[in-house]
Amino acid sequence: MEIGLPAWSPVARLVSSSQSGDDLYGLLVRMSFQDETLPSLASRYAISALSYQHLAMDQTAVMHQTRAIRALQTAIETVAPSECMQLMAASMLLNIYETLNFDTSELSWSIFFCGTKRIVNLVTKTDDTFFGDEALIIDWIFYHDVMYKFSIRHWREKNTDQILLASQRKVLSKAVFSPERQVIVPILGCSLELLDLLCQTIDAVYEPDDPNYQSESHLKQVRSLEIRLKSLQQRQSLVSPLNTPDSTQETTVAELYRLAAIIYLLRMAKGEPDNAKSVLQVVHQAYETLNRLDYCERPWPLFVVALEARSEEHRRDMLRVLGKSLEKRPLGPMALVNRMIPDAWTQQDLREAAVDPFTLYGMIISRHRVPPCFT
Repeated sequence: MEIGLPAWSPVARLVSSSQSGDDLYGLLVRMSFQDETLPSLASRYAISALSYQHLAMDQTAVMHQTRAIRALQTAIETVAPSECMQLMAASMLLNIYETLNFDTSELSWSIFFCGTKRIVNLVTKTDDTFFGDEALIIDWIFYHDVMYKFSIRHWREKNTDQILLASQRKVLSKAVFSPERQVIVPILGCSLELLDLLCQTIDAVYEPDDPNYQSESHLKQVRSLEIRLKSLQQRQSLVSPLNTPDSTQETTVAELYRLAAIIYLLRMAKGEPDNAKSVLQVVHQAYETLNRLDYCERPWPLFVVALEARSEEHRRDMLRVLGKSLEKRPLGPMALVNRMIPDAWTQQDLREAAVDPFTLYGMIISRHRVPPCFT
């Protein structure tokens, strides 16, 4: 099968929901045809598996997935440092293949993502800084890492591998004090700084019966995160054109991400009730921001904001954006969230009193065979 050029390949939309997903897909294609070594072949077979899956040629897709897994397993045993990025790419592609088959596959995306993280931890140090192609791959992995951490945090039946995965060292392409962390990264939908703060917020979410919940140290951690999230200013890259429809979309989605992260912090980490003034204010801001969007191809902020809908008007606004988003990205996580949001609303409507957010998140996320993917 001829792998499509980035300019029109639908696989680019499976790999990343970003309008700049072609940049990532173009890099992955180049890596897969770099040579005839096993790391290149693993990526090539994985891209082919995604392509055949998109064409609903399931048996052929599984055949290429199997070839990719075999090439990856063999390559890991003798990998050279120069081949690690290719191996990470292949493992991530297989991981994405599984997220699109979460209802039927006997495997789990966490198997492949654990493998990706093992390779990442072998070849990176905590304060490393990456640029260019390496930064693109590292940022892509970090985005999935944070979204998986969120899903696993609210998954009721966690296994040892999932707990280990959620607690592993995070790897970012930019060091802590780099000004580049405030720049909106197209494949993330927000800045690295926002995504890192979300990662820390997820770690600060304790169950109400946890002995550390709302302890002095916990409240200090939450207050610090709240200040940083509320004061964060995300900006576009200096090389990006300003005041274009794409740039406006990018900054609006990044702002929705920030507001969703604040909502999640207030409700889940700080334990604010749904009628708290601080919660009502940020929910209002989130729906104002949502109404400036025709679509949003980022499932996570839509999920968090949707669960805080306070009126039928809010729900209609969310369904409008969801519908347009599905037209652009009809497979995988967006289709999944499109089912999860009405499910959550049904559970809220069935209860006379407000549903505790811990209960609601756990109930909706844990209905699936494996932890759902919010990428």
